[in-house]
Amino acid sequence: MNKILPIGSILPVDAQGYLVRRVSLEKIVEPWRSLVDDVASAYVMAWLNRVMGVYIRGSIAVGQAIFNHSDVDSLAVVSGDHRECDRRWFKKLNQQISRHYPFCRGVEFSVISGDRLLDLTDHSYDNLRMLIATQAVCIWGQDIVEDLPKVRPDMTCIHHSFDLEADLNQLIEDLLALPPNPSNRLQQQAYIRKLCQWSMKRILRSGFEIVMERDQCFTRDLHPCYERFSHYYPNQKSLMRQVLIWAINPIDSPEKIIDFLYQFGGWLVEEIDRRYPLISEGS
Repeated sequence: MNKILPIGSILPVDAQGYLVRRVSLEKIVEPWRSLVDDVASAYVMAWLNRVMGVYIRGSIAVGQAIFNHSDVDSLAVVSGDHRECDRRWFKKLNQQISRHYPFCRGVEFSVISGDRLLDLTDHSYDNLRMLIATQAVCIWGQDIVEDLPKVRPDMTCIHHSFDLEADLNQLIEDLLALPPNPSNRLQQQAYIRKLCQWSMKRILRSGFEIVMERDQCFTRDLHPCYERFSHYYPNQKSLMRQVLIWAINPIDSPEKIIDFLYQFGGWLVEEIDRRYPLISEGS
């Protein structure tokens, strides 16, 4: 069982109310620096002249990476249609990285269109602009952070809350549809744990989003989400603590997960509706 560590960071606001970036290239130290350099080189070699820039976010970008615990969240910005980029090499490179950098839990590879990112009228990229502007550091190529709008901790930073009810309903439906006697029980148990972890992370971040404007800060990190939510909802602290535990150490009991989603998940959905009634009614 993984220990629940009080790790993670919170982005404060400056005098004008904009979120303050805490990432920097100087905070990426060895041996993590060699690892992310290899990741950047892989993007460039795979897509030649199309790569505009490579970015890293998460604990590594703020100098808080932990051996055998942290992973690498990477993002390549490319010219043209990003859907044309061949991604079949992602899995093989992850296997190579596991051998060469065993202290890393894995690499998340992503690719997006630089043209759409810089087109501020393309609102489907709003969340990506917010992520890069506040939480990502350029490790190779053109740094476009200064070309992106500054961000305040307001409704533009809400990524999960307004979809939480639909997400949890779908998850419950998926769990109820599982066969009682699967041909591969271990595989099904691993699948249930994956669903559990995904849903608990979603609940933690949704819980933070409803206190974000009051708290005037931003985070995606799990423990700070739990702490800031609990500050404003002390009566729900123990239940959100359970969410945190299952996000770190997911369980494989569909019955327990479903009961909890109905109980605490249902309360959180109602609280989101209360905090943002017009948005929730329109979603």
